[in-house]
Amino acid sequence: MPSLRALATLEAVVRTGNIVAAADDLCVTPGAVSKQLGQLQEALAVPLFEKGHRLRPTPLAMELAQAVRTGLRQIRGGWEAAARQGQQHVLTLAANTTLSVHWLMPRLVEAQAAAGGCPIRVSALHTTDDWQSTPFDIGIMRTSWRPEGWQYREIGVERLTLLAPPERAEPLRRAGLAGVAAETILVADTRSGEFEGWIEAAGVRPPAAIRPAPHFYIASQAAMAGQGCIVGPLNVLTDIIDQGRLVAPFPEITSTGATLRAAFDPGRCTAAFVDKLLKALFRNL
Repeated sequence: MPSLRALATLEAVVRTGNIVAAADDLCVTPGAVSKQLGQLQEALAVPLFEKGHRLRPTPLAMELAQAVRTGLRQIRGGWEAAARQGQQHVLTLAANTTLSVHWLMPRLVEAQAAAGGCPIRVSALHTTDDWQSTPFDIGIMRTSWRPEGWQYREIGVERLTLLAPPERAEPLRRAGLAGVAAETILVADTRSGEFEGWIEAAGVRPPAAIRPAPHFYIASQAAMAGQGCIVGPLNVLTDIIDQGRLVAPFPEITSTGATLRAAFDPGRCTAAFVDKLLKALFRNL
């Protein structure tokens, strides 16, 4: 049996009535079209075009081209049905709670459309949750761990600074860095070393009032409620800062935080889809 390519070439030539037009339709050269026609005619051992009329198809060629056209239409319909079914799969995007609530969810509708419309749900996890036993398709992580066989992309590095509710930020700004010593700092157990890193970058002594919190999401909510200051990522909390719920009294003093990475299951989502999604989600990060 001749190849599907040769049959599709005959269908295109019969349909367009022109080798050049058929070549354009198939995204090949006219020479490739002529070669496929020659191989098809040799395989059938009967002429496909009338003698003296190079592009006038014989009744046999017309019948064969119609059969190929019908088959291609069925293949196209089957593919489109399969693609629609694939788009109905809901992908799970897992990330830390703060990133999920304050960055991903507000941007998800727009990013989902930019990536092709595949439905996505967000699973907000704490750092101490068992990520390895939690089912998800794409994970935004602050560690280098990823499931075996998964691919990953680097997103960016968090930049950390001191953040305070407005009523605390303004007195701090007026007092300067010396005022940090009199403040209450909320420190999340899940972000070990970040508070100390900023204190070192600022060149100040740690304040006496340090209040621990089990998770950064809880610490940030307590700060927004006016209970103290936090050292946190400017980029991830940018919406909260723009809304004036947290203020950076010393925005020029920053320290380096974790590197955000995306890990994804290539069996559930393609690299092209993930790249589009990440580009849409983190274009301003």
